Amino acid sequence: MSSPITILKQIRSVTSEIILFSSLNGKDSILLTDLCCKVFDRVVSVYLYTVKDLSHIEAFKKAHKARYKNITFIDRPHFALYGYQKQNYLGYTGGEQLKRRTLSQIAKDVKKETGIEWACFGFKRTDGLQRRLMMMGLEKEGAPGYNAKTKNVYPIENWKNGHVLAYIDKMKLPRPTVYDPRHQSQGVTPGDINFLLWCKRHSPEDYRKVLNEYPEAEAIVFEYEYEQA
Repeated sequence: MSSPITILKQIRSVTSEIILFSSLNGKDSILLTDLCCKVFDRVVSVYLYTVKDLSHIEAFKKAHKARYKNITFIDRPHFALYGYQKQNYLGYTGGEQLKRRTLSQIAKDVKKETGIEWACFGFKRTDGLQRRLMMMGLEKEGAPGYNAKTKNVYPIENWKNGHVLAYIDKMKLPRPTVYDPRHQSQGVTPGDINFLLWCKRHSPEDYRKVLNEYPEAEAIVFEYEYEQA
């Protein structure tokens, strides 16, 4: 079983730059930002937003910029936003009309835009059956940790959350944002009560931004707080 740094160094033998798809404030992304910036000369971190310019997310950008001098950032609409807009999810209308884009298509777009051929993702086998089958497919092709055809790399495919958190502690990296301690994988999900409550309690400015984009999300919080009263 190859370590994340070994997998990344294999890619480093063919390129000095890489795209990193990152949540910025999640544990896997914090780890991979550190590893990629140590291995590659140029790292372009791509953040897929459901709400633009959240201050607690932007704070991680600033922290990463201060620590790593070889990283730049690109923001793109999350692939879920097309469906949100089409369904008027939680009152979301968005600004301009969005086009349907999968993660794979977004990766191809960014590769073309930046001229960087390889992209890094924080997928792990423990993320679920679909991811596990995907990684098993790479192993059968004799290239665990990356896909030479798509030029996508998955350095932490065999790591568990405990490994990731131990590395973050050892390297004294920024602690990840935890919206809900009961679940392993988290993200900026407008309809998630844990995310909404975290913003309301810890970042009121961001809470207002979320409600501005998804006005009906306030009803989720109201109902929850009414039931808890």
